[in-house]
Amino acid sequence: MQAATADCWDAQRWGLVPAAIDHLTEALRTVWQRYQSCFQTQTHTGNAKAWVYLRGLLTMDEHRTFANIARRVQGVEADGQDVQQFMSDSPWPARAVIRPRPSGIGCYPGVATGRRAHGG
Repeated sequence: MQAATADCWDAQRWGLVPAAIDHLTEALRTVWQRYQSCFQTQTHTGNAKAWVYLRGLLTMDEHRTFANIARRVQGVEADGQDVQQFMSDSPWPARAVIRPRPSGIGCYPGVATGRRAHGG
């Protein structure tokens, strides 16, 4: 199981050169910040839970349950119930999150065409 987790972090596995992943954390945070307003209601903000869920999905190679995501991102004591409630019961507008964001597409060459920016 440990080898599968290590493979998740191997840049070459994803067709990237190691230098290409140097700023991925900052890039992910920028994307998350763009969508923060989608997770706010009049009485509550789900931004932190959205960040936990997103990080878990993108940094785990397998077994992406709410509990496992919470343990991976928040610590071994986390049970994932708050993340599950955020995904299941919160009134955030899924369509607003899923809706394409054309303004960001131009920042990543090849995204609109499906080609990799590094020529792959």
